[in-house]
Amino acid sequence: MATMQMLVSVSVCMHFFIASADGLRKQPNIVFIMADDLGWNDVSWNNKDMPTSNLEQLAKEGVRLDQAYSQQVCTPSRAALLTGKYPFHIGRQKRALKPLQPTGLKLNLTTLPQELKKLGYNTHIVGKWHLGYCAWEYTPTRRGFDTFLGFYLGSENHFSHDRDYKTKPEDPPAFYDFRENEAVARQDYQGVYSTTVFKRRSKDIIANVAEERALNVYENYKPFFLYLSFQATHAPLQARAEMLAKIPQTGNPARDIYKAMVLDMDLAIADIVRTLKDKDLYNDTIIVFTSDNGGAISHGGSNYPLRGTKGTLFEGGTRATTVVHAPQILKQKNIVSNNLVHITDWMPTILSMAGYKGNPSKDLGLDGIDQWGAINNNENVRDEMVYNLKADPISGAIRIGPHKIIFGKRFDKQGWYDIDNTALQCEAFKKDKKQKRRSMKKESEDVRKRQEKKMKFHGKGSGKKRKNNIKEINNTEKKKRKERNNADYQSERIARKQTKNVKQIEKKGEKTKEEKKTLKMDKQKKTKSKGDNRRRSNQKKTKQKKLNKRNRLLQKEKEIYKQKRRLEKQNGQIEKKKTKRLYKLWKDWIPLPNSETQDIMRLRLDDCNWEEFVESGHSASLNLIPRSDLQIGDIVQLINPMLNPYNISAEDEDSEFDPYERSRKRKKSKNKKNLTIEEQFDILDIAMYNVVEDPSEKKDIKFDLPEIFAQLRSRAIFHLKNVVPADFPPPDLSGHPSNFQGYFSPGWCKPTYS
Repeated sequence: MATMQMLVSVSVCMHFFIASADGLRKQPNIVFIMADDLGWNDVSWNNKDMPTSNLEQLAKEGVRLDQAYSQQVCTPSRAALLTGKYPFHIGRQKRALKPLQPTGLKLNLTTLPQELKKLGYNTHIVGKWHLGYCAWEYTPTRRGFDTFLGFYLGSENHFSHDRDYKTKPEDPPAFYDFRENEAVARQDYQGVYSTTVFKRRSKDIIANVAEERALNVYENYKPFFLYLSFQATHAPLQARAEMLAKIPQTGNPARDIYKAMVLDMDLAIADIVRTLKDKDLYNDTIIVFTSDNGGAISHGGSNYPLRGTKGTLFEGGTRATTVVHAPQILKQKNIVSNNLVHITDWMPTILSMAGYKGNPSKDLGLDGIDQWGAINNNENVRDEMVYNLKADPISGAIRIGPHKIIFGKRFDKQGWYDIDNTALQCEAFKKDKKQKRRSMKKESEDVRKRQEKKMKFHGKGSGKKRKNNIKEINNTEKKKRKERNNADYQSERIARKQTKNVKQIEKKGEKTKEEKKTLKMDKQKKTKSKGDNRRRSNQKKTKQKKLNKRNRLLQKEKEIYKQKRRLEKQNGQIEKKKTKRLYKLWKDWIPLPNSETQDIMRLRLDDCNWEEFVESGHSASLNLIPRSDLQIGDIVQLINPMLNPYNISAEDEDSEFDPYERSRKRKKSKNKKNLTIEEQFDILDIAMYNVVEDPSEKKDIKFDLPEIFAQLRSRAIFHLKNVVPADFPPPDLSGHPSNFQGYFSPGWCKPTYS
């Protein structure tokens, strides 16, 4: 009997150990953290202005994966993560799911938590689901998770946990979406910032594991998998005022609020790591951090200098900031890896971490590749990756080695968006160099004068009042002296005048009659001569006036002509500069933007005030917008911002700029139905880049390397022939929350199994 108990104890203990090259070790706890819409330029190791010091410390003590990729938007990324399959193989390649779409993750798909449970793990999801909820079978606790705290939809208010979805005038302003397991959860959650809620729940899960271990005689416990799916930094832009106060103010409040959201998430992660250490679980835990797609520039995110935004297949829309941290488990630390990793790889990699026997990719038919050995040894095990594919109409991107081709009929929002420098770029465009120099000279001269005046003022010292009194006394004395001198002067003047009159009278009396007659004749001659001279002079002056008037008119006309020519030349130079600068913006677009887009950009650059941009909480100049305008109590928010200078909205990014795609489908000619995939592919706009040497995707090299281009084309066509039709049905209003007591609730559609 004792022998039997010993065998049972040994078998129980062995269940929580896995074989490795180093011998036996415990199955690790796994904390997988996914940020929402975090951009490439939104972490401190890529942008020193971002407040992610704790994440950066995790990266320094672990492995940073700089060639890790997610999908282009939320739902496809989450589907790829939990199934290990490319979205185009399971019908999830198209866009993020909308609230009332009657679909979800197909039930024939095995999920990561389901496989982990077979390996003895407890599984938890905290945060965003966004993989369908219309049927209970689609919800997290029915897809392998033991517990769930979070929301079903793609976005909602970070504080009130509700979302506007009015369809009738009598509908309330918003409907609630927050659950604990399968029950609506309001108490302790409504009104609390989502990052705070998810941090607390994660810490509770860790504390419960520590408690379970403490109660076990052998200090054994079931390992846990925690999928922490943050709502931050997804729209709407909302932050705690406490966090925003720690962010240096710029002329772009949207970016400031975004940074506050990032800071809150960074501090939450630090608190969770600290809890792992306090509960003595840190050494047995692997932490993975990544993002579900690139940053959304419509709401303050940045992927600069990478190209594109969320919703595009450029590097900025798909490359994800990723870190693996496990100092006591990983063989290396402070490593920056450039090995290719795709989000589908995390399922087989995590299963391998957890002790899966065999090859999970082969056994489960996954597209993902086990990267655990590669991460530990800094080896590259993936050579090919498909960014995404759509078949109707054809579009997508694929990479082999460092080379990538991206193809489609048109590429929207494919610029390089430097969110942090918008205002400065506008100022730089608006002013020419000479004007800048003149302005700088004038500013420096004004500063110098102000300083001199200030120095002079301060140099007067404390005796200023005494000097003023002395000056006043001196002025009084001068005034009196002047009055005395004036009286003397008047007396002398009268005396001189009287003397002069006496002399004139005496002289006049001495003149004879003849002299008087001679003087009279001379005077008459002089008067006549003067009259003639005056007449001639007047005639001459009149003639000169007419001539001067004519010359002035001619000069004025000449000046007007010169001014007109100067203005034309100046306008021509400005237009030339504008065209040159605009060309720099779109020279690498494939194809060039249409005339409508070009006109919008020209108008934007003509008026750098960008009224709509300012109204959305940004600033086009260096004048700061007060944050107090955006604060209500402890909440700072910028809800429903208008279009920014890049003319991109959140709806554009979530829909992958689909409106144009739909219009193209309507205009599709009947002849194209008869074309083969190869023929359809060859009439697309295609570009090829080396994304290792040229991560900003500025140089199209498809004509430079025809053999590599042919290889990429062949693989793209192969995958296009295996694309599963997109599972993207229209909304079904029977699932409207007004039919479920104001809650977004399951139970209004039939689940599909395949």
